[in-house]
Amino acid sequence: MRHLVLLVPLLVAACSGEPSEGDMRKLVEAHTRRTLERQGNAAFRAFDNFRKQGCIEAKQKGGATGSGQYDCYYAATFVPQPGQPPLTVNGKGRFRHTDKGLTFEDLGAQPR
Repeated sequence: MRHLVLLVPLLVAACSGEPSEGDMRKLVEAHTRRTLERQGNAAFRAFDNFRKQGCIEAKQKGGATGSGQYDCYYAATFVPQPGQPPLTVNGKGRFRHTDKGLTFEDLGAQPR
């Protein structure tokens, strides 16, 4: 019975449409990699640490919900360039379900 009680919140979260921490990490890492490569820094491969801090369903124009879009907050730690100390940023992104899968739009990040 105890296992069933622990499983129920996981099933509810999986059905909500909200992106998982793993999905978020994959999309934010790819975006960060492309951004740093455009800036001439091809050394970045992956975050050292990534944590989903929470999501809210994004409202459509007119205030309606149910858009399949989520504004999510995260914290990511990585080494921007070899030999430099790790940098942790708090970020916000919009994750949207499309016919091609989950997409990510960067809504800003602040170093911590």
